[in-house]
Amino acid sequence: MKAKYIILSALAAASALFFGCTPESLTGSDLSSLKVDKSYVQIDTLGGSSTIKVTATEDWELFVKTSYEYSVIDTAGKKKTYTVDTLITPGTTCSPRGITAEVTSWITATPVTGASGETVVTISAEASDSYRTQDVRIVSKSGTQIVTVAQGEDVTKKYKASEAIALIQAGKQSGSPVVVTGIVCKIDDISVSYGNATYYISDDGTYRGSYNEDGSGDGNWLEVYRGSWLNGEKFTKGDEIAIGDEVTIKAVLVSYKGIPETDQYTAEVVSITKSLISATPSEFSVAKGDTTVVTKVLYSGDGLEFSSNVDWLNVAGMTKQGDTTLVSIHVAANVEDTRKGTLTLSSSKDKSTSVVGISVTQASGLLAYSLPYSETFLGSMGAWVATDIVPVDEVASIWVNDAKYGMKATSTKKVAAEAELISPLIDLSSATSPVLSFEHVQRFAGNVYGELTLFASADNGATWTELQIPNYSDGSNWNYVASGSISLKRFAGSLALIKFVYKSTADAYATWEIKNLKVEDQTLAITNVAELNNSAVDAEAEWTATFTNAVVSYVNGKNAFIQDATGGVQVYQNGHTLVAGQKISGTVSGKIKMYHGFAEITAITVPAESVADGEAPAATVVTLDNLLAGYLHYQNTLIKLEGVQITGIDGRNSTVKQGSSSIAGYAQNSSLVLTADTTGDLICIPTRYNANLQVGIWEEAHFTAN
Repeated sequence: MKAKYIILSALAAASALFFGCTPESLTGSDLSSLKVDKSYVQIDTLGGSSTIKVTATEDWELFVKTSYEYSVIDTAGKKKTYTVDTLITPGTTCSPRGITAEVTSWITATPVTGASGETVVTISAEASDSYRTQDVRIVSKSGTQIVTVAQGEDVTKKYKASEAIALIQAGKQSGSPVVVTGIVCKIDDISVSYGNATYYISDDGTYRGSYNEDGSGDGNWLEVYRGSWLNGEKFTKGDEIAIGDEVTIKAVLVSYKGIPETDQYTAEVVSITKSLISATPSEFSVAKGDTTVVTKVLYSGDGLEFSSNVDWLNVAGMTKQGDTTLVSIHVAANVEDTRKGTLTLSSSKDKSTSVVGISVTQASGLLAYSLPYSETFLGSMGAWVATDIVPVDEVASIWVNDAKYGMKATSTKKVAAEAELISPLIDLSSATSPVLSFEHVQRFAGNVYGELTLFASADNGATWTELQIPNYSDGSNWNYVASGSISLKRFAGSLALIKFVYKSTADAYATWEIKNLKVEDQTLAITNVAELNNSAVDAEAEWTATFTNAVVSYVNGKNAFIQDATGGVQVYQNGHTLVAGQKISGTVSGKIKMYHGFAEITAITVPAESVADGEAPAATVVTLDNLLAGYLHYQNTLIKLEGVQITGIDGRNSTVKQGSSSIAGYAQNSSLVLTADTTGDLICIPTRYNANLQVGIWEEAHFTAN
């Protein structure tokens, strides 16, 4: 943001050496070998003493932190003044050359050195009418402990976070420190340059809104800019302070480009009350459609309660997972402009109550983009919204935008996770043949058809229809491939949403990159089975395609199945001339429609020059888990399930089991005889009847007992 002072470490070290004082330096952070029984000591204004107990496993020394200024004349004849932090032994003085006054401390301590074991240190001060504080540092080879010594009463005015914000916005802040209390609602990453972090506080623990450069806005947070930890010790993300903690800080208040904040490095932590509750993540940005997001909650109170400040945001359910409670948050579909809401979770114990706010921003349900629509994703995600449905610890967002690679999704580890990327509304109301296309690449997927998927919606996200992605990269390199032409004809006449869904599992996590997306109203050139399937609508319609290496996988009477690398489709036509094993490369035509949840060819014409005889293909071996995860890809293709058991035979209906997974089985022939509760290998064709998934069993010979 801004740089008020820049002091080069080399210059500070050189000046300290010249003047003869000890510059501040920190040791390591392993404090298991060095402990103190208190971090705050109060001495009466009349003077007196107090004690601390040091427990160490190695030698240590005691210093106080103070500072001095010195001036030099640069080569241009200009006077420059520098401030140097110094550690000195309490009760002694330091007289650096070039300054007129000695550097001293107002406290004394005894002893100032110690060894392994327990040592009681007495800290003393003379009488003083004013309030003052100073840091005592106990330093060993492995670590540094800091104790704040205060004398007198701090009469600094105290504010809540909202009061401090109002003071800044009214321009009534002064250059003197004030005390502010609030709940930590956000923590930024550690600054590489400065080694400490910026965090944010609000009255209720939520992080909402933003500020304009004139100071106006709907923000509710105060930025603790590059906040320090306990009077100067650098605060880094994860060091003792966490989202949900109530902190009291002492700092100078300023406004920077309209943002209410503390002046850099001035924030000193006065006290911390650890929260009884935390939630990760505590912020969500969701698309306009009906959706559910999940936050992981840890609480140590006697229960968990919630409230919402809007009627479209509420808790849909809670599930215990070890010490963590998974809270499912339901967000209703938005038909209005962009909106924001807060779900507040609280936990109480004895007389203490802690709260954490879950902020949800939902995209506008009003804006729709006309055709042709395009989004490169190169450096911006446009109006698309990324949401972690099942988040990953320590991963801020599974979907991220990259100027070179577009939208990139990865969970970074083998865990069950899910994230979605949803488009703004795209106006297909006047389109007759809308077609979606994009470029993408994937690597390291376990089951690409179940982990990297595509959906569309015509009702603002209330329901979603999965679409087949014709082409995936093979995972061997980072070369992008064209997705193929994905028909959105089923959604013509509506305001449509597009959704990409990324999943990882305990066995595999992919990286998926997407760029150069387009939606255009154009004549669809069908080149494969997946493109044909996506083009089907409820009403029977004519189609023409140019296939390459499509094969007739199975024929049984008027039923036939055609498949290629992109998927499979069923033919249901009396009098067709298809034969299992035929290879189709060339122009094909016919009629197609949606039938009970899947595309079905009702008429097909294959010119002689487009077909050649061959051998029927071997069934593709898949596990039942992989089939269920990537069902749309395997639907109407010839597959083999190994080591399954057929149970619960009731007429033509049965259940096919493999391990703990199962699917309905359906005998396509009423005279088919199957032996119940026998384990073996099953050749079948996945199909569906509306929402019911089922594998079609066509012949007794297709089941081989082990």
